[in-house]
Amino acid sequence: MILASSNTATVKELREGLGSVFILGLADGSAARTIAQQATGAGVSYLRGKDAFARAYQALLALPGSSNAGLLLLKSAQGSPTPAGSVVAEWQKTTANRATLFDEMGATGPTIFVVQVNGIDLAALWQQDGNGDPRVVQGGSGASLAFFETTPGLNAVKQPDAANGVLLALEGAAVSVKRRGNTSRWDRKVNLTVLLDADSASGFPKQLNLLNCIRDPAYERVRLSWYLMAAARCPAEPCAYAELTLNGEYYGTYVAMPSPDDYFFETLFPATQQRALFRGQYGDIPGGATLQYRGPKGTDYFTPGSNPSSRTYEPRLDTADDHYDALAQFISTVCNNANAPTTDAFAAAALKVFDVAGFLRAMAVINLLGAWDNYYLNTQNYILHLSLDGAAPYVSFCAYDMDSVLGVSWPGQKRNWQSKDALFRGTELGEIVLVKRLLQNPLFRTYYCDFMAWFIETQFTPEAIDSLRGGLWNRLEQSVYLESQTPWGPPDTFRPWTNDQVYRHAVLNQQFDATGGPVDGIEVPGIADFVKSRRDTVAPQLKGESLGHSGVDFSSNQWGLSGAAMPATGQLAAA
Repeated sequence: MILASSNTATVKELREGLGSVFILGLADGSAARTIAQQATGAGVSYLRGKDAFARAYQALLALPGSSNAGLLLLKSAQGSPTPAGSVVAEWQKTTANRATLFDEMGATGPTIFVVQVNGIDLAALWQQDGNGDPRVVQGGSGASLAFFETTPGLNAVKQPDAANGVLLALEGAAVSVKRRGNTSRWDRKVNLTVLLDADSASGFPKQLNLLNCIRDPAYERVRLSWYLMAAARCPAEPCAYAELTLNGEYYGTYVAMPSPDDYFFETLFPATQQRALFRGQYGDIPGGATLQYRGPKGTDYFTPGSNPSSRTYEPRLDTADDHYDALAQFISTVCNNANAPTTDAFAAAALKVFDVAGFLRAMAVINLLGAWDNYYLNTQNYILHLSLDGAAPYVSFCAYDMDSVLGVSWPGQKRNWQSKDALFRGTELGEIVLVKRLLQNPLFRTYYCDFMAWFIETQFTPEAIDSLRGGLWNRLEQSVYLESQTPWGPPDTFRPWTNDQVYRHAVLNQQFDATGGPVDGIEVPGIADFVKSRRDTVAPQLKGESLGHSGVDFSSNQWGLSGAAMPATGQLAAA
């Protein structure tokens, strides 16, 4: 519903039309601000959520000439705004959504998130539940959560400011946290998931994941990965920097990200009415989520009766066991097709069930980043989105959890991710069946190579990366130094890098090799050096390919295979 052209509105239409309203952006003393503040309570920054909008709606109905048989009247019979319509018009000027929540810009300029959790049993936080997963720990009497954004500054104890207010405040049993990660769940600088309060209309996330970044002295790799995925017009998770305090103890700087939720997928794929989601990981099927054909039935891809979180193809959100049949159908079509991958018939079959172009662009970014812990060496960390609206599923690929990138490597690896083949040939590869089959097809291979050639000339350049890093460092230098009291002393937050090392890696581009602790043996080259070396490797390889034959002009909005306009119905929404 478009409120500006409507004469009336129900409370549901009002909430869905506005999403959320930044209250502090409204004129002080105005009816718009007063009604919003009364509906939400003191100190809250946003008017959002069912209960708050219900209270606001009743206040609007009480305004003169603004009610018609219990329905909110926005315009008079002459077409002029009613008092309620005038308030709604002011609210429309300060609406917000998930993109604005994570844009790191507040009322007065750049901001950083602050998450302060108190009253949590820290001993329980390190325990496991009956399935061996990290235990969910709820707060008791006296527990509290404060989530707000404020101006970055060199003070560990931060308070909400008058210009930005508070995003969320919770108390008691509403406070809930758990550790996150695979091996990183045991990091002493804890990786944490914090429960918020999902609001589907505004995009306010149900969960906030806090990534400790201890495997990246620059704190930039996760952010750069998602910037580049977005530049490739692939699904990209929003993220921002945050500072965490837990039971009064300062834990330092994190990257904050919402979990991929209904809002995320509904925004990406707005035409999809029924969906299934599968996250690739290491689970009940040995060897990771390779997408190798295992059989025609859904039960060929999971163990019936098993804990869903332990499955190699983990069902997410409301995905049911019978949705595995659609996954099996997709894998059978693309990875067990009777037509040879080199044929037009194979290409036609793949295009009917798969966003091949989007997948190839995502794989080009994964390849350039050396993202070996995704669908590369470890065959995991991705989500398949299946639209179930048609006779056959239509599948889109979403990268997930991108942090082992831009040269980060461990003992046992050859540590040369900057020198790897652009087309996933050679050693240190998982059974990445899907991309190997697609790249055998001339149409798909040409598209992939043309896109990568364009990307390394326009997005994956030293200048572009340096510009992104400069913006990130402007925020980071106001928080990362708070983790230690001296330039060379050990951080109080259990971060394995001193302040001096963070500066030398992030600003001076120096390489580090860690010894001891959770990052023992890790190697992290300078980001600028990795980008230069990767480009120097890839460019000559691409010159050996038939470039320019895909017919796609990546400087335009026509990025589909064979120049077809994107998005198509039910596919990825335009970025």
